[in-house]
Amino acid sequence: MTSPNPGQVESFDLVLFLWARRKLILGLTLLGMVGGVIAAFVIRPLYKSEVILFPAITNSASKALLNEQSTGRDDILALGDAEDAEQLLQVLNSDLVRERTAAHFDLMKAYRIKPDSKTRNTDLREAYKDHITYEYTKFGSVRVEVLHHQPDTAALMANFIAAQVDSVWKDMNRERASKGLKLVADKVKELETEIVQIEDSMRILRQLGVHDYHTQTERYNEYMGAAIVKGDQRAIKEFEERFKVLAQYGGAYVTLQDRQFNEVKRLSVLRMKLEQAQADYESDLPHKFIVNQAQVPDKKAYPVRWLVVAVSSVSAFLLALLLIVVQEQVKKIRASHA
Repeated sequence: MTSPNPGQVESFDLVLFLWARRKLILGLTLLGMVGGVIAAFVIRPLYKSEVILFPAITNSASKALLNEQSTGRDDILALGDAEDAEQLLQVLNSDLVRERTAAHFDLMKAYRIKPDSKTRNTDLREAYKDHITYEYTKFGSVRVEVLHHQPDTAALMANFIAAQVDSVWKDMNRERASKGLKLVADKVKELETEIVQIEDSMRILRQLGVHDYHTQTERYNEYMGAAIVKGDQRAIKEFEERFKVLAQYGGAYVTLQDRQFNEVKRLSVLRMKLEQAQADYESDLPHKFIVNQAQVPDKKAYPVRWLVVAVSSVSAFLLALLLIVVQEQVKKIRASHA
């Protein structure tokens, strides 16, 4: 007569072994199930709302609208690339966006953080990260997900955060744009003052008889030649006096005239730059495209009750098995020392 398969004997012994301790296993499993049911209904539910954003490709209104040599990177209607999306994520993760959101929606109270706690700021940051996430999608967009125990507040927070992108970005750009605008405005004012001084100096020279050095010299030579041919000594003497004035002040007039031409040309360029700086300072162009506005969710996202009950039951079952193993090992140790 052949002996039974050893594997079958071990399996049969294991079944009998567990069956003999079924009360402990079933008791702990049922206890875990009941605990999971209670936890599923006690845990505060959270609702999820999300916004989908695409980054804009340009941040400069002057380059996009006022520059005649604008490129594809300056198209205000173009979507941004991965680099622009990374910049958008950096703004979303900034302390300024978090602080404004926390203050506007009183997140200290919403996340049940004690105001007098020494670690309240750290607790707020960690709770904020747990409830609000930013994700770069495979389509090149950025997803903003907000969890909150009130569905309408979840939608309001998501839309508020999306709006803060433009607000924070505008504040950052305006700080630099204001300094650039002041610098160009000061240079324009300085150059205008200098041109006025040049014009005043040229006006004095005109009163002395120098109006246009090159034209006057040409005409005087022509008239002087005619006077010499006619033998008109009075005219010759008069033009000699005029030549003395040109010789004395003509060089200064030419220098001022050339300088005036160059400075007026510079002023034209600076005024164009001033116009661009003013446009950048006053720019209110959005830095993102909103694909989907956040909507009020009608179903909670957390907790999933059946999953909580299942995990709790399985954990209790495994705990029962672990206790049985420990109990048997303790018995073997005591028997070996008896």
